[in-house]
Amino acid sequence: MLLGAVVAVSCGNDDDLTPTTSPQDRGDNENANTLYTAYSRRMEMPRLVGGPTDIFRVKSVPTYGVNFSYEYSCDRRATYWIAYRWDIDNTVDNNVGRSDQWADDLELPEQYRVTTYDHNNDGYDRGHMLASEDRQNSWQANVQTFLMSNMHPQYNAFNGKDYVWYNMEIRVRQFYSGWTRKDNAQDTIYAVKGGTIGTEGGSISPRDQIIEVTPKGLIVPRYFYMAFLYKNTQASQGGYKAIAFWVEHTDGRDTTRGNDLQKYVISIDELERRTGIDFFCNLPDDIENVVEANATPKAWGFY
Repeated sequence: MLLGAVVAVSCGNDDDLTPTTSPQDRGDNENANTLYTAYSRRMEMPRLVGGPTDIFRVKSVPTYGVNFSYEYSCDRRATYWIAYRWDIDNTVDNNVGRSDQWADDLELPEQYRVTTYDHNNDGYDRGHMLASEDRQNSWQANVQTFLMSNMHPQYNAFNGKDYVWYNMEIRVRQFYSGWTRKDNAQDTIYAVKGGTIGTEGGSISPRDQIIEVTPKGLIVPRYFYMAFLYKNTQASQGGYKAIAFWVEHTDGRDTTRGNDLQKYVISIDELERRTGIDFFCNLPDDIENVVEANATPKAWGFY
C-alpha cells in the first residue's frame, strides 16, 4: 500500500535554494540539472526526480561548506540517494571521532519525517549511507551523518563490522587515501549511495525493490548501491573514471572483502538501467558517455 500511495500535497521547497528555468550555461551537456543550480549542478549530483512530493536538501557546516545532499520522497519517507564528495578539504585522515548523536532531520516536514523512534526495535540497524568514518574532518559534519535522513534499515549481518557493506566502505576509503598520498591531494571522488525504495523507471519492478515495510512504515531496500566518479588530471578518459557496486541486501552473513568485492562491480550505465536514476548527469556529455559505459576494476585498484 505504501508503494502505491501518492501524497496530494507538496512537501515544501528549499527556502535557501533558488529554482531556475534559464537555459543551460554549457552547450555540451543537455542532461544537466536545471533546478537549484547553485547546488544541483555540483558534479556528485544525480539528476533530480523533482516530483511534487520530493524534497531536495543540502547539509552544510560552517568550517567546510557542503557536507552532503539528498533528495527525499515524502510519500515513501525515504531518500532516493545521498550524494557527497571526498577532496582535499575533507580528507578521511583526520580523526574527530564518532558522535553517535542520532537525531531526526528537522529540515523535513514533521508529518513525513523519519524519527529515531521509527527505527527502534525493528530488527534492523540504522544503516548509514554517508558513513561516519567518511566525515572525520569536522565534528559538525560527523554529527550530520547521524541524521535519520542519512539512514536506511539494514541487517546487522550486512551493515555491521566485517560484513559486505562495511567492507565496501573500507575498500573505497582505501582507494581515496592511497590516491591522496600519491597525487598530493589533487584528486576528488564524487559519490552517491542509496537503497532501492520502490520507484518506477528502472528495470526492477517497484515491488521487487523492497524486502518489506516495517510496522512503523520504513521501507527496507532489497538492493543497495554505491556509485563513484574519480577526477584527476593524470587519469585517463579526460581525467575521469567511474565505478559502481550493486549488492543484494541479505541477512546471509556476506563477509566478502578486498579484491573479492569486484564481483559486485557494475558500470554506471548498468546501475542507471536497474535504478532508473541518472547519475553524474552534470558531466559533459562526451565524458559521461565514455566513463559511465565502462567498469574497469583494475583502474580502481582491484587485481
